[in-house]
Amino acid sequence: MSKPGHIAGRVALAVSALAALLAALPPATASAGPATASRLATTGNDSEIVNAVPIATQPHVNERVAMSVGPDQLGQIGSGDRLWAGGEVQVSTTCVVPGPRCIGRRYDFNPWITARLVLAAEPSPTAAGISLSQEVTAHCKQRRPNRNHHCTLSLPNLETPIVDAAALPCPANACYVNLVVGAWAKKAKRGNRVVLGGDLPDGGVVQDKGRLNVVVNPSAAAPPTESTSTAPVNASVPVTETQKETRRVIHSVEIAEARRGDVLAFDTSFLASIEHLAFNTFIGTRVIVATSPTATRSSGLAKQVALLGGEATEGNGFNCTQGSSGYPSPCTVIKAGATEIVSDAVDNRGRPVPLYVNVVSAAAPKLSVDVTPADVFNVSPLTGLRVLRFPSG
Repeated sequence: MSKPGHIAGRVALAVSALAALLAALPPATASAGPATASRLATTGNDSEIVNAVPIATQPHVNERVAMSVGPDQLGQIGSGDRLWAGGEVQVSTTCVVPGPRCIGRRYDFNPWITARLVLAAEPSPTAAGISLSQEVTAHCKQRRPNRNHHCTLSLPNLETPIVDAAALPCPANACYVNLVVGAWAKKAKRGNRVVLGGDLPDGGVVQDKGRLNVVVNPSAAAPPTESTSTAPVNASVPVTETQKETRRVIHSVEIAEARRGDVLAFDTSFLASIEHLAFNTFIGTRVIVATSPTATRSSGLAKQVALLGGEATEGNGFNCTQGSSGYPSPCTVIKAGATEIVSDAVDNRGRPVPLYVNVVSAAAPKLSVDVTPADVFNVSPLTGLRVLRFPSG
């Protein structure tokens, strides 16, 4: 791989790839439906299968499979089927100073992080396979004052047609989809690491910050229908210490007459600007299924009928910085995920109740600063929110 270019170029490529994506994926554990329905797979909650990734001195060395969906969920893949795969992972730099929080060997350089999706015969980063995504990268800044600390990499849902199942790198009934993560920097030394998730003050690692999803759309299944939203619901988000009370919906798409077995796959992006603030800001984002276009939590009927209680993605984020970093203001927020409707969305009289896919964001100041109710980050749309609905059959 050639040396990564400027951050602006990386962001432009990421947004271009997101705008060009063709499809989406759904989450489920292993629902095998009829031949005319899509079947879904997801790593669900607590998706990460390793705690850390060593930082190599060059790209694509000492990579790790961060998440994997196996044949028990993917099932048989046939000629003419179409795969959609996408997901997210949060990676964090660690050991910026000596102390209990330090995981591995201390470092002050800024590692490059890479992520990609591969269809392979085993959950190994070196297994022969075929690519299901472009590779995405982030220059995760370790050095203060513009330290990113947490860096999120989102892999938009992309379609891969299976022309000939016999040509797959795995038996058609024994394939894996792997999310492969790597880290590198020329100054890296043995013992330097990034963690999958976030590092804790006591030296532990908190995970459940990302998810891998795959949908197998059989050759006889109906194609998905598409709904979009480009105008933000809120043009700004408060910056406070208590993020949960100041969450705001950025984009929302209505899902009418949702039925059991429907799959909703989505991609979204927007810009968050903090140039007017006097401090760097952590920006966290998630996607939920809700019963209102302004709801910031999944509750009631939506929580009952959507997979994983309506939590369509994990919450994750990064430090948006005033100065040069992997995420300089205006910062690009990209999310990708999917969910499944597990029961008909109807009231107690059997009447359809509309659901909404909501992109929800919150923010908190970094370091010790005084914030006021007037402190917000401003939102500008990029691709907006696109939801692909795969019917239940």
